[in-house]
Amino acid sequence: MFDDFDFNLLSSDEFKEDSVREELILPIIKTLGYKASGDSRVIRSKTLTHPFVSIGSQPRKISIVPDYVFLSNDRPYWILDAKAPNEKITKSMHVEQAYSYAIHPEIRAEMYALCNGNEFVLYSIRELHPILRFSLKDIGNYWEKLFRILNPDIKANPDVLNYAPDFGIHIRKMGLVKDGSFSAPAINTKFISRLSERSYTCISTIPGDIDMAISLDFNKKTFKQLLKVLPSEQANKIRQALGQQPFHIHFSENDPDVKFGITSNISNEIHHNAEESYIPFIVKEVFPYNNSIDEWEELAKREME
Repeated sequence: MFDDFDFNLLSSDEFKEDSVREELILPIIKTLGYKASGDSRVIRSKTLTHPFVSIGSQPRKISIVPDYVFLSNDRPYWILDAKAPNEKITKSMHVEQAYSYAIHPEIRAEMYALCNGNEFVLYSIRELHPILRFSLKDIGNYWEKLFRILNPDIKANPDVLNYAPDFGIHIRKMGLVKDGSFSAPAINTKFISRLSERSYTCISTIPGDIDMAISLDFNKKTFKQLLKVLPSEQANKIRQALGQQPFHIHFSENDPDVKFGITSNISNEIHHNAEESYIPFIVKEVFPYNNSIDEWEELAKREME
């Protein structure tokens, strides 16, 4: 694709971001099959009506407008942001901002990419590390895989687009890990599973502009703490279900949620399944649910009506 391009130009001060877009990114877009109109099209510099994204109570300003939003089946599928050759496109604020834009409620793209002329780096909102990274000099060696992932005929799967990204992966991507601790006074779940004789897990949701899924892992001690803070009838149901096959319990919509509070530390391990990667939180202490959270949310709803 770039046999006639002199990559030595990237070291010139005159070769800036606009040159990267025109000389290198535009040929990639055309070869992938995107056009200016139709169900599978590219939108240039799409601004956000509300340039903030909130996870829980933490709003984060999105200060970029990516150069390209790519639609598949008339829905955002992936975004691409061009950078100058001297700018970093891994482990940088540019990556965090592109991720924030991709998960924004007005976009909800499954993937995001950055290109600085030297490299093309493609990320999934579900994975911590890049899913594809290569030098543009070597694009021929990676083109088949890139085309298979990004060409618009894939048609973004609507089931995939209704995602709940992993909160642990989100924390790592946004660089929000300090001492690794995380406290939540109001956890609601309907699913608890026994992993082994001494380990248990549950899945909950961190609400916000984008709801995030969180995995909480318990050892024998913290699992006993959990049972103690729950109503006795609910605790007995959990104890009985986890004592026999299939070693999990999934409460119905009509059943009350399992409610509790926790302090935890984010795990250093990345877990993988067929759909995504996720980073669980290791529960250090369980305490009674903070009902004032529900009261505050109900009050907020009434004020908005």
